[in-house]
Amino acid sequence: MEIETRLIKKVAKFPRVCTNCNNEIPVGNAYHLEEGVKEHVHSLIARQYCSDCYAKYGERKLLNK
Repeated sequence: MEIETRLIKKVAKFPRVCTNCNNEIPVGNAYHLEEGVKEHVHSLIARQYCSDCYAKYGERKLLNK
């Protein structure tokens, strides 16, 4: 069973690492966090992407990996 997800834009309150490129997302920078459309996706398994990867690949390609 697969959970339907989407990416929402957030601002980092502490340093994070992009799931795609492994670059650091510094505090205060925007990033995109995976969340479930109808079901909850636990924060430990939710993927997070930097704005550069989101702009380069788009939501559809990032979520299909």
